[in-house]
Formats: sequence, C-alpha cells, structure tokens
Amino acid sequence: MNEENGGRGGTKYADLAQQNKENHIFALESDCGGFSPRGFSIEASDANYNKMVGYKELLAPYLLHVFDRGHAGADIDPLKSASILKAGLRPDTQRYFDYHHAGNDKFDAINKRELELGAAAMATLVYLIDQNGIAP
Repeated sequence: MNEENGGRGGTKYADLAQQNKENHIFALESDCGGFSPRGFSIEASDANYNKMVGYKELLAPYLLHVFDRGHAGADIDPLKSASILKAGLRPDTQRYFDYHHAGNDKFDAINKRELELGAAAMATLVYLIDQNGIAP
C-alpha cells in the first residue's frame, strides 16, 4: 500500500475508511519477505492478544510459534478502531537483507514453497478469526 513512499497508500485507505464510517476489526499484512513463516506480530488489546496466543498451540506443529506483541506493519498502522486487531506475518528473516531493495529483489528470486507457506499461514489466521471472532 505504498509504504516505501511515505505510507501514502495505507494512510489514504484509512482516511477513506473513516469517511465511509467503516469499522475495521481485523487487519493483516505481510511485509517482511516471502520466506518460511514463523508466526505473527500482534497489535491488539490484552483480550485479543491473549486470544491470538491461544492459537499458538494449534500452529506450533507447523513452526508457527512466534506470537510477539508489537508493531504489526506500516501499511496497516493508520487503521484505527477501538477494537481492531492487527497482525503481521513474521517469516524467518535470516536472508531478508540478501534481497530487500537489492538488484535481485524480484519475483523470480522467491522460493515458491516458502511463499505458499506464508499464504497458508495467513489464510489459517483469517479462518481462525472468522470462526472464533475477536474479543469485544
């Protein structure tokens, strides 16, 4: 959403959501590379953070064991709501700066399997929230 250019995309999206009186309850982003997923960073109330940590046992067998409290991502940061739960996919970042803004930072350098695992991790989290909701 244009994070690299001052976050204008995320800011515009949040402005339009506010103008349209939209109430976002969940936002998810992936902006740390397309490597093997390890978990999520979570920006939420205590109740929602604890709810997310409750999923750790389900996801740990798939090496999704990181459930850190903290900044979820620059692109979703402008979204504000009293009850919003924000999450950011956290992949293994050992090779992040081998690619980030480098000449080889392009789609053909992505490991297809790792990218699919990240997409599956995000889809799983969306499913869990869809089925179980968020805390009020």
